[in-house]
Amino acid sequence: MFQKYFEPSEHLHFEGDKLPKISRYVLSDDPHWASGYHMHDNETELVWVEKGTVQLMVNANKYTANAGDIIALEKGNFHMVASDDSDPATTYTCAVYGFKFRERDELDHVLLPGMLPVAKVTEGAATIGAIFREMDALLSSESVLVPEVANAFATVLTVLFYENFRLANQFSKDKKLRNLLIREVLVYLNENYKEKITLESLSKKFRASVSYIAHEFAKEYGISPINYVIQRRITEAKFALTTTSESLNQIAWKVGYENTYHFSKLFLRHVGCSPTEYRKKFNHLHDEADGSKEA
Repeated sequence: MFQKYFEPSEHLHFEGDKLPKISRYVLSDDPHWASGYHMHDNETELVWVEKGTVQLMVNANKYTANAGDIIALEKGNFHMVASDDSDPATTYTCAVYGFKFRERDELDHVLLPGMLPVAKVTEGAATIGAIFREMDALLSSESVLVPEVANAFATVLTVLFYENFRLANQFSKDKKLRNLLIREVLVYLNENYKEKITLESLSKKFRASVSYIAHEFAKEYGISPINYVIQRRITEAKFALTTTSESLNQIAWKVGYENTYHFSKLFLRHVGCSPTEYRKKFNHLHDEADGSKEA
């Protein structure tokens, strides 16, 4: 038998009542998953790599995360996360907002400036994995307790991520985004990917030549502006296919395609299977997982 008493105390980590709230949870188990370059204005993503290898890019800097590692993708940073084709990854993501650590100057920041966004877990590894798996089961339920319990889980995860990054204490001299105009182009594409966009329209909007925008964008981000838009649309379509019951017509329209046939052809070309096949395949995976664990 064991018993321990706890004295009333203020939050050791957080300032006042600024505790994390969960805004989004994602399980990524598509072996060819790639998020596409994007940014979040109001949330920070806490990612745990359950298995495999993840290739990521944050503000034009490349990193690799392996099974058991954690990743912090803070608000305001452009990032891309992809499963490594040679070692497919399964990742869990908890997006949080509204928190402030006593030792951080800004809201929703886990890392110090210049700190590496990937870390080995030295404290609470089993707990991190258990919480993500429990959250997966919780969010599949109909319980009225879901919001409150999910926020409690998010608070524990945020503290564990903070402590592990603090203990890792790894910094780097990563390059900064060099071209502010091209960064503005990326911001625009990220916010307007559903609209009809051409190099000519970008040239007119940003008062720069077509060749300059195309060349500098590819140099900074490793992809052309138009392919970025396509990738962004495909990414959003994948989410909709596996997390909603919306029709292909609805999904195509939602991500910027008026012609469902054209959308399906592009999806097949970039993903390797049709939207319908993708939905069946990954809904089937989730159904198997729900029936076997639930985890």
